[in-house]
Amino acid sequence: MRPVNCMIITLTVFMAVMPFLYAHGQSMVVYEAATENSVLPGARAAGMGGAQMAAGMDGSALWYNPALLTRIMRSELSGTLTHQKFTNETLLYGSVAIPDAELSNTRLGSLWGTYKVPTYQGGMVIGFAVNRVKSFDKIFRYASSPTWLSNPYSTSGWGGGEDETGSLWAWTFGGAIEISPRATMGLSIDIFDGTDDWTFFFDSTETFTNYEYSYSHNIIDEYTGITGKLGFNYDLENNVSLSGVIGFPTSIAVDQVSEEYEYDNQYLNYADYWTSSYKYTLPFWLGLGAQVRLEDLTLAGDVSFMDYSQLHYNSGLEDMGGMNREVKSSYDETATFRVGAEYVIQPSGTRLRVGYYQEPIAFQGFDIRSEPHFFTFGAGFLVDRSVMIDLAFLTGSWKREDAAISSLEKYRANRFMLTISYRL
Repeated sequence: MRPVNCMIITLTVFMAVMPFLYAHGQSMVVYEAATENSVLPGARAAGMGGAQMAAGMDGSALWYNPALLTRIMRSELSGTLTHQKFTNETLLYGSVAIPDAELSNTRLGSLWGTYKVPTYQGGMVIGFAVNRVKSFDKIFRYASSPTWLSNPYSTSGWGGGEDETGSLWAWTFGGAIEISPRATMGLSIDIFDGTDDWTFFFDSTETFTNYEYSYSHNIIDEYTGITGKLGFNYDLENNVSLSGVIGFPTSIAVDQVSEEYEYDNQYLNYADYWTSSYKYTLPFWLGLGAQVRLEDLTLAGDVSFMDYSQLHYNSGLEDMGGMNREVKSSYDETATFRVGAEYVIQPSGTRLRVGYYQEPIAFQGFDIRSEPHFFTFGAGFLVDRSVMIDLAFLTGSWKREDAAISSLEKYRANRFMLTISYRL
């Protein structure tokens, strides 16, 4: 029979584990990781805080507003490389400060190509792009003492956390035409695929009885989906541009593989494996943008709106009606704001950029103390008449509280981006 203190440890395990299983577990839950953690394609756009619905001037317009493709005067090939450093700081029970947990990675951010179609009148541009639009990268740690995770066998205690990595990619096809001397319209189709690899773990030790316990749960989600956008832009006479984007409903299919292990050094040895598939749909979304050009200075701002409480499960759930009712109380509508500026230094043509954006988390399962917000900086250099190099740095953070384990968690992400463009 186990000692009483070992039973207490086991009870602690399940109290800690259950909130994570609710958020990430089987397909019969309403938390969807793909509803947050957006990535801004293109270093020029990122340096301006992603405020590109009216200010886009390169192939990234395929993602932000396809109507702006007509601003590209020459066919273009471009690629972006992204480096990210992600940090978690956790304060447990209001007093136990866990050492920072960090992860870093370097990935391809985007590839795009655009082609200016010869026309007798007006303008027409078509393009293709592959953009990393969601990041699933995350790390989280908590423990009974600040040093237990680094040396778990020195004293009795417990600790655990999350490791998550992956991306959602958008393969985009689109084009734009001039419908009048001042107005353009564009259409794009986005095909999604990606992988989210999430692992939760919990370990505990009892030095007086030499008792050891471990639990781990790994879930891999494979995403596929499709959506599209219809964009408009109108240039006023006083160097002002107004734009609008209508995002079509997004259909997402998720194939899950789950592996769960629980064991100790006495008699417990449990393993479970299952697979599932389900589908859901996100509703229409609306975006509005404006750009003002003052000689060498460009100012831009965007706002986009989506009501995530309209997320609707379509198949793969045992209680689909119940889950769709749960969505309405677990998700909220969000408005994302982005602002940015670009200044051209003459005669070199060097471009300096700055921006800010806030992207609220729609899922209401956690107490969000501060929403994700980023400050952005960037620069662009014209190497010759055909090659452009753009750099961007983004730094942002957000805080949340998890009442289930009495933790206050702060997350910070720093991203470096490099885009090289070649115009034919």
